[in-house]
Amino acid sequence: MNALERLTGMEISGALIGFSGTSLSTINNHTVVAVGTPSYEISQDDKSRVLHSAQTISLPPDKSIVQVVERQYIIDGYDGVKEPVGMVGSRLEAEITVIVAAIAAVQNLQRSAGRINLEVEGLVFNPLLTAEAVLMPTEMEMGVALVDIGGGAIDVSVFERGSLLCASVLPLGGEHITKDLAIILKTSLEEAASLKERSEITALQADDDAVIEIKDVQGQPGHQVSQQLVAEIISARVLEIAQMVYRELRQFDAINRIPAGIVVTGGGAELIGMPELFEEYLGVPVRLGAPDRVIGLASEYRRPCYGAAVGGLICAARHMGPHKFENKRGLSSLIDRMGEWYKDFFR
Repeated sequence: MNALERLTGMEISGALIGFSGTSLSTINNHTVVAVGTPSYEISQDDKSRVLHSAQTISLPPDKSIVQVVERQYIIDGYDGVKEPVGMVGSRLEAEITVIVAAIAAVQNLQRSAGRINLEVEGLVFNPLLTAEAVLMPTEMEMGVALVDIGGGAIDVSVFERGSLLCASVLPLGGEHITKDLAIILKTSLEEAASLKERSEITALQADDDAVIEIKDVQGQPGHQVSQQLVAEIISARVLEIAQMVYRELRQFDAINRIPAGIVVTGGGAELIGMPELFEEYLGVPVRLGAPDRVIGLASEYRRPCYGAAVGGLICAARHMGPHKFENKRGLSSLIDRMGEWYKDFFR
């Protein structure tokens, strides 16, 4: 944060913070209230009452609600309403997705921010940020699964009718592939990470006769390994990830609710051949998701690993007044000035 303040010339007092973790889960709830005004015009108070009622759920003592996603409202049986205030009806229903996480995990994140005098202006579930940057509105409306492969965890979320339907977090990620390579090939984590980035993901694409020179754990010139072996190590773990994603989608009963297919994103999705392997195993259309819808964003940042960060900027800018920016170029200018910092931070 200090480096970012120096680079941009801005004093940072607060931030919108993305949140994820294996303690996270979602609960879908539905509730109904009678419209309280004599004219049957739905007021803000009616909306607040139905949302409050929908959030009244029983939770374990170590869990708390982190965020509530308003999926739709139903007025006298007519569904698909996004904003009911001002409409007329006698019966108001709400369908919401409640995002729940461990209280300790949320408190630790808030305390970490507090120790550097950073005010938490908003706590947002990471897939909601990523979706802003990598998903198309048509996909979110039709039904799509977003698989964000991070270093130590994978966010699996399903969007339908333009909003989050369900989500979970798997305790697996790109770092597990790196560790597999390091252990089996007896090399350092740094060498394994470099090897992973430049290797083909599927054994079928690997050259049987090609060999790769790798360093040992101490960083000294070590030995040669076949490209085929490296591909087999990577693909074995990626297949495990695909299997876990499939089980989650089955558990969500979402296999037949994603006609737009699956979008894989995150740093772990940048492996060569990842979408193709997922598509072959899962039998549904799969594409690579990158934040390529922001005007003015340099090409080097239109990569899957920047999805959540760019999505966070989009969400923050939407809720910030124009006075927050120093010139009329707004978000594009801010991204330009932060570019080099992002490059170093995510390297």
